[in-house]
Amino acid sequence: MQRTSCVAPTTARNAPEIGHSRQNEGRKGEPFGLRAAWLRFASELELRRLAVLQIRITRKEQSLAAMRGERATIMNRCIRRMRRAAGKQ
Repeated sequence: MQRTSCVAPTTARNAPEIGHSRQNEGRKGEPFGLRAAWLRFASELELRRLAVLQIRITRKEQSLAAMRGERATIMNRCIRRMRRAAGKQ
């Protein structure tokens, strides 16, 4: 009995492009946003792992930016209340 796989062969994939969204379309020479010389020596398996890590890093950065924005909103709201309480406009 032969097993068939629904996964494309690794030769069909372009590993550095995995996980990239349209935000980096113009940067074909910079996979993962890095210009590191060592990246040329990474194996295909390592490139796939880097792609997964890059997705996680990007999500965490976006989440952190959202939290900082929310913190700034709360801070500004509190500053306005403080000024109103002090009689300043």
